Amino acid sequence: MIIETTEYNLKLVTIFIKWYFFEIPIQIVKQVYKYILVISKIYSFTFLLKTFFSPWKNQSYTYPKKGFDINRILEIWTSNMVSRVVGALVRFFTILTGIVILGLTGILGGLILFIWVTYPVLFLILIISSFVL
Repeated sequence: MIIETTEYNLKLVTIFIKWYFFEIPIQIVKQVYKYILVISKIYSFTFLLKTFFSPWKNQSYTYPKKGFDINRILEIWTSNMVSRVVGALVRFFTILTGIVILGLTGILGGLILFIWVTYPVLFLILIISSFVL
């Protein structure tokens, strides 16, 4: 049996408006937030910042315990500094990449939310303009 009453149709329209303009946008924002959290955990920004000047892959040489060989000490010091600079560069570009991906995720989420909310209005404008032409 099909119910075609004004009250029933009004109830359907209000349920649709509530779903379309309130429930789904909240879900979109929650999902974008979850993506941002996952990306933050993948890139682990706090760990990268804590270990920013640590040697790359913890590869460092130990200084000689006996004797005073200035060439060997300078060679080890240079190798350790190069390892630290390489580690800092890799971590810097990893952090930069993570920030860019976080920004793109936020922008894409905002764009999806904007398109979702404005689509009915755009749809009505396109229908009306098609009849005018």
